[in-house]
Amino acid sequence: MSSSSSITPVKNNTENTENKIIRYFLASIWGILILFGFISLLQPGWLVDISAEGKLSEALDYKTAGNASLQKGNFQAAAGQYIKAIKIQPDLTDAYGNLGISYTQLKRYDEALKIFRHLLKTDRKNMHTNYYNMAEIHKRQGDIDSAIDCYRKSAEINPFPIYSYQYLGEIYLKLKNWELAIKAFELALANKLTLENSYYGLLKGMEKTSADEPEIIEAVKLHLEQTADFTIYDNSVFINELKKDKEIAKTYNFLGYAFSKMNDFQSAKLNYKMALRIWPRFSEAKENLNAVNKLIK
Repeated sequence: MSSSSSITPVKNNTENTENKIIRYFLASIWGILILFGFISLLQPGWLVDISAEGKLSEALDYKTAGNASLQKGNFQAAAGQYIKAIKIQPDLTDAYGNLGISYTQLKRYDEALKIFRHLLKTDRKNMHTNYYNMAEIHKRQGDIDSAIDCYRKSAEINPFPIYSYQYLGEIYLKLKNWELAIKAFELALANKLTLENSYYGLLKGMEKTSADEPEIIEAVKLHLEQTADFTIYDNSVFINELKKDKEIAKTYNFLGYAFSKMNDFQSAKLNYKMALRIWPRFSEAKENLNAVNKLIK
């Protein structure tokens, strides 16, 4: 059985170009202010606004540096950059979330949990991500009940809940609760990234991120209520990816193992074969299939 770590990606922000534009704009304005220094004494409203934009640009620079350090695995440096960003721009939720991930990797679990609990109240658009990260922390701490609760909450509201169900199933395997493990793994497979699941997942994600735009929400809900005909689209890319997705193979293997523990050897055999169809050299699935074939004989 495989173990898991926090996998909330770092959000790859694309504000570099915007930052350059903002910095160029600010530099030009401040150059004019130097020539006409008396203007700064008047403190006009637009000057205050420009200063605020400068702070945002600086905060985003720190966040970008933090993202780079996080991707390199330099979690201490990443945390320092995120803290600087947050001090300048307290409402920078992405920086808060990635600071929580950095603390998790540094095993500063109590501080990480405090951050994600705060984000549950302030970042309603990403509640599923915050619950998922909290589940990972609770699992590392050995608080299994809290981990299960957070994985469930994440799965219920996550537009793409496959991994929330996957890791929930792994916990149930360790607890030897075979029935709940089977349900969790079946839900994970039901939510694998097919064309249809990807389409509806993106719509659900858009619905969450457009909370302040009622026209978009209304349009999204209309599409969610309609049944789309996916047979008219080229589905080959999704099919080919799923055929070689080793994580899906692991899910089938786990599901087969849970069925074998319930003495449902035919279902176990079917799932082991599905795992090997995706990953023919999956040694654990081969061993499990051989073992269940002997039991059937």
